[in-house]
Amino acid sequence: MPANEYPVLLFETPFDERSQFEASSKGYLSGVSVQQQNGNTYPVVFYDCVRLEQDLEYEVSSGRMCVADPGMIVVPEVTLENMLIAIKKLDIEGYFNSLQPVPRL
Repeated sequence: MPANEYPVLLFETPFDERSQFEASSKGYLSGVSVQQQNGNTYPVVFYDCVRLEQDLEYEVSSGRMCVADPGMIVVPEVTLENMLIAIKKLDIEGYFNSLQPVPRL
């Protein structure tokens, strides 16, 4: 996806090769936002199915009974490519319209 094409992913910390490897290995990535062309920015969290299942099992065993993260996006594997594909498709489908954008300063 070209750098000037929206939506774009914004990372709180550099998303270098090591970070990409760690996100894929953990099956989870937070500290990410999606920015649309109009400037609206939405915090998101990426999970893969295996990590989501593990987190759900932990929450159930702790009595919480659910996993609920605002802006949760589940992808087959937490890779940069999958995240970019997901946010582009979700943007087209209007997914981000149902979320509250981060207030602009």
